[in-house]
Amino acid sequence: MHMSKNKLILLLGMICLEQSKSATRSLPKAATCGQSLVKSRPLNDLNIFSRIVGGRQVEKGSYPWQVSLKQRQKHVCGGTIISAEWVITAAHCVANRNIASTFNVTAGEYDLSYIEPGEQTLTVETIIIHPDFSTKKPMDYDIALLKMAGAFHFDQSVGPMCLPEPGEQFEPGFICTTTGWGRLNEGGVVPQVLQEVNLPILTQDECITALLTLQKPISGRTFLCAGFPDGGRDACQGDSGGSLMCRNKKGTWTLAGVTSWGLGCGRGWRNNLQKADQGSPGVFTDLTKVLPWIHKHIQIGKLRKHSRAACSEQDRVIRASEGELHFPESPFLYYESKQLCVWTLFVPEGMHVLLNFSHFDAESCHHNYLSIYSLEDTLIGKFCGNSLASSVLVGSNAIRLRFISDATDYAVEFNLTYKALKPNYLPESGCSSLTILFEEGLIQSLHYPEDYSNMASCNWVFQAPKHHLVKLSFQNLEVEESGDCTSDYVSLHRAVERKKEVARLCGFVVPTPVVSISRVMSVSFQSDENMTFRGFQATASFVPKTGKKIEAPTPQVSSLILLLW
Repeated sequence: MHMSKNKLILLLGMICLEQSKSATRSLPKAATCGQSLVKSRPLNDLNIFSRIVGGRQVEKGSYPWQVSLKQRQKHVCGGTIISAEWVITAAHCVANRNIASTFNVTAGEYDLSYIEPGEQTLTVETIIIHPDFSTKKPMDYDIALLKMAGAFHFDQSVGPMCLPEPGEQFEPGFICTTTGWGRLNEGGVVPQVLQEVNLPILTQDECITALLTLQKPISGRTFLCAGFPDGGRDACQGDSGGSLMCRNKKGTWTLAGVTSWGLGCGRGWRNNLQKADQGSPGVFTDLTKVLPWIHKHIQIGKLRKHSRAACSEQDRVIRASEGELHFPESPFLYYESKQLCVWTLFVPEGMHVLLNFSHFDAESCHHNYLSIYSLEDTLIGKFCGNSLASSVLVGSNAIRLRFISDATDYAVEFNLTYKALKPNYLPESGCSSLTILFEEGLIQSLHYPEDYSNMASCNWVFQAPKHHLVKLSFQNLEVEESGDCTSDYVSLHRAVERKKEVARLCGFVVPTPVVSISRVMSVSFQSDENMTFRGFQATASFVPKTGKKIEAPTPQVSSLILLLW
């Protein structure tokens, strides 16, 4: 049969078009998660694993959701793409490494030693660490969300992993996979090419039992354990933040856990009680335990994707007898880093201000805090999540509030009410709220002259006028005596942040007057759960600053511990 040249070209074109459509159909859709173009190897390959804890080198393109979290171009942790703008990693990877802008996230990474054609690198805009994670116990709730500054373009090299469906579980014994650029063995070399290893999930009882056999038994609420009792296969240093991924019933790769920690690398734990070099399973953060928290923050980003809470650097002047201040303006408003909010608050002349915090969420006191200034711009109070008074009583009708957020932790928010009060303080007012005084006055411990109570906490801040200092003269001191004044004590600080302690007092000898070295003196009285006595009474006065060097009070028996002057 003969065919014209034009018909032949047309037929060939149709064949090429059909092949192109077929190839396109074989690619994962941009919105599809947990799909890899590379066919996974059968599980019986476990038999040929060597004792390298990283397992084996992956085939390029096997895990398009794997990312390398880098700081100053150096790989520090792994991570997992869950959407075009969001990556999951371990909290300990980002908790102590300055701010988000110092991080880059590279997707499509395979070999760390060079830049490959399919790589995409984005900076981190926001870091959200789980609120129950603590660096003091860096194992539990070890998870963080990274919001990208931009979005990944999904293609053959880059794509998202699926999150578990609500109620979805991966049964014990299920073989899952973890990947990373971590060390190939404990204390060993770091590979350049991405590695993988298959590990079985342990039962919760097996996990708890293994961790309780350690010299310092460990427990947690979000642990998911995987590994072999005799060791040999494991994640290792540098794998942190990566994924423990499992194929669900539909064959889709699903994020079951985030690589967190382990004792040693591939050591095994079967005979922990009989050996010195104890080991543990690989411990991952169980995604099913933190799924609502993940969805909450991603949903907040979606609800207000284009909304930004912003504060003006210009003063916002408020004149009212009572009201409310809060940030952000809406509970779901997303805001960027480097925020500065300034409010100048005036209540009626002759009245004083009472502030009450109904909500305050600032996870990092180094980067997020609310400060109170006098109108002369002297700092008289500074608050964050770890140093928050329930209420603040200010002996003035005007104050300036500054809220600063220079980190990228958008869980930060606060809500407070203010109210004008008549200035009728009791001397022990600092025991019901932080009391800030601009006038000379009397202060005393709770219930004075009766015995103070256990677990008392009283706080006062004095600010002297310009060219004056604060002088604190004691009329009486009867406070439980201990050698280092750590049980019950009166402490004096040179600033409201309380970083510089001037003196600490306890015992039964009235000390000589203490004079501040600046216009501000912070006074605190604390008691523990043991013995109580009458406490103390003291008068604050303002003395002219002479320019002469002020001598420290002479220590008397053990009643005065002078720490810094």
